[in-house]
Amino acid sequence: MIWPQVGSGTARRRALRTWPAFVITAALLVTAAACGRAAAVPAVGASRSAPGTARGADAQSSSPAPAPGRGGRALTVLSASFVSVSTGWLLTTPCADQVPSCRTIVMRKTVDGGRTWFAVPAPDAPPASMYQGSPPADAVGKILFTSADKGWAFGPALWQTRDGGATWRKMSVPGGPVQDLGVSGDLVLAVTGRCGDGGWACSFGVYSAAAGSDDWRAVPDAAGTGVRSAQLVVSGRVGYVFAVTADLGKPLLLTGPLNGTIRWRSLPDPCSSAWSGALAGAPGGWLFLGCGQEPGAGNQIKAAYLSGDGGRSWRKVASPPFGGYLGGASMSPGGTIFLSGGRMDVYVSRDRGRSWQASPSLENAAGLAGAGFALVGLTITDTQGFAFQEGVYQQQVWLTSDGGRHWAPVTVR
Repeated sequence: MIWPQVGSGTARRRALRTWPAFVITAALLVTAAACGRAAAVPAVGASRSAPGTARGADAQSSSPAPAPGRGGRALTVLSASFVSVSTGWLLTTPCADQVPSCRTIVMRKTVDGGRTWFAVPAPDAPPASMYQGSPPADAVGKILFTSADKGWAFGPALWQTRDGGATWRKMSVPGGPVQDLGVSGDLVLAVTGRCGDGGWACSFGVYSAAAGSDDWRAVPDAAGTGVRSAQLVVSGRVGYVFAVTADLGKPLLLTGPLNGTIRWRSLPDPCSSAWSGALAGAPGGWLFLGCGQEPGAGNQIKAAYLSGDGGRSWRKVASPPFGGYLGGASMSPGGTIFLSGGRMDVYVSRDRGRSWQASPSLENAAGLAGAGFALVGLTITDTQGFAFQEGVYQQQVWLTSDGGRHWAPVTVR
């Protein structure tokens, strides 16, 4: 997704006005001379190019990063993606808060649930950061892996690997920079978009393709104009797009099949208006939707809703805490929900939104989040999760095995 900007001290995530998740994800999350600000709220298990590279060319990473070891410089994490409780990847940069002038991304992989990490090749692309108003068109800021072999790096460019990251292939999608990406089986959905000179009133479209193919087809009626942010969720063979409008009115909520054989349609949207929002999905037709009103002084009135039938009906759940600006959500199959955003802690619900808590063991990170270092959380299972924070040199990733009650810091090198 793309997060709007709030003030000079706010952690900036992807806003559709300049480029694209993400984290976030994202990121989660999101991510040219285009639209948006980087986010890093990733989608789990399925919750994210050099100029002149030929379309469809295979590219071995030219800078796979030195092997980690004692004394190595701590990395800042841009995005994370897990395909199981043990196996996951990080998209990182050694430049920390100097990302706008950096040309280096590196990747790390874990096979023990995040306790240790080792270097793997990365696409030959610069990083796209949440602190960049307009990142390079060839940059990437999010990753999404769906298996031990298949993965994508995107926002605003798009790269794919079919061998676990040993090689990366640059891809091309119509409609502008890639804002968000979703994958189910052999189908890929991409949200792309552009903005005019006015800034916030942007357009987006959704495109579908077979995994690994450059034959992208526009999804019928999965498009919009006059929006300021949009995010994509894939659940099974169904896709959902939630888009906040530039006039802060009623957001758009669209759904339809991934293959685009049937026109997408509007779903009932319980949010009467929104300045920002967060959409998450889980197997069985579960959807979570959070809406935030126009914020001020680090606070925002938020409302939250839950659907158990793919968005056909909604019920209101407990309102998330007042502090911070809502920007992303991640939900496990059993109903554990992590909320992330600017200037806020990771808010946790272990009962499908009936109550919300923050963890004392993330207190230091939450303080940094209030200063502008966005803190992003994602669920892996009902009890296991992951959090990271961009622009912080030490202890910038955390692991939980008890549903967010306690978090253990890990420094990634």
